Amino acid sequence: MAKNQSYYFSHDINASNDPKIAAMISELGMISYAWWWVLIEKLAAADDYKLPLKKYTFVALDNELRMNNEQILTSVQQVFNKNQHVLEQNSMCSFCSFLLIYLLIHDYELLDCDDEYFWSPSLIRRFEFKKVKEETIREKRRLAGLKSAESRKAKKQNLTHVQQNLTHVQQNLTHVQQNQLIKEKKRKENNIERDTRAREDENPLSMFEDEEVKNKPIYELYMKSIGVVSPTIKGRLDDLVESYGKERVIVAINTTADNGGNSIKYVETVTAGNLKQEVQKDFGASKCNSNARGVSRKNSRKDEDVDWEKEYQRVHGKK
Repeated sequence: MAKNQSYYFSHDINASNDPKIAAMISELGMISYAWWWVLIEKLAAADDYKLPLKKYTFVALDNELRMNNEQILTSVQQVFNKNQHVLEQNSMCSFCSFLLIYLLIHDYELLDCDDEYFWSPSLIRRFEFKKVKEETIREKRRLAGLKSAESRKAKKQNLTHVQQNLTHVQQNLTHVQQNQLIKEKKRKENNIERDTRAREDENPLSMFEDEEVKNKPIYELYMKSIGVVSPTIKGRLDDLVESYGKERVIVAINTTADNGGNSIKYVETVTAGNLKQEVQKDFGASKCNSNARGVSRKNSRKDEDVDWEKEYQRVHGKK
């Protein structure tokens, strides 16, 4: 056993009432009580709580206990008279501490010994009890530490789960927010579209407010006379104006409306037909002095293959 590292040991408050201690004090005097506790302190500090039965031990104890032959012989004269054989058999009987320890072992049974050491059974029991108690406390602390570690681990895992759940919630919230933004964007687009439609219902030409509306009168006339101007119809009206001019398209729209037409194709047909009639009229006036029927018939047959629009441009000096 390693040397005791404790700085204290248990000491009964009524130790002086122990019959063995009381007998020692009665026979050796109160000074023996002080010697006893100094001796116990030395044993408590020794390896295995034992001191060797060696000469150097008793030399040191005589010095520690401040004992001398006269003092010990006076105190134990009557007790030691019956142990004269010890003086005769042991060369160490000249040491006061040896005589005291001999009495503590054989007369008062406060100490025990073998051929090599002496010790206090009570002191060893107390330290063994203290050791068991300390080991029990250490074991409890160890188990408490393990339990605390498990608790911290569980809390950490729970915290991780909470953080993961929070992350999922945040992700779901982000998705919800994204969906809300998408819905809000669609709602705004629908509102814009609805407002645009409502504005177009009040003013159909409002769909062209953000564009160049040089043909706006054409669109307006078409919408009033024939029907709705879609982007496709708008483009075809623009092409008619570009090819035939506003006046001819206006005439064609009015003609279409008068004849009950209801499509852009009808307007295109009327516009082309009006141009053809103009070209024929102008072409006929330029040939009014011709008397050759054959030529007229020939020209009439050629009229079927004439590109009237190009002819019109030729007659009016357009290249």
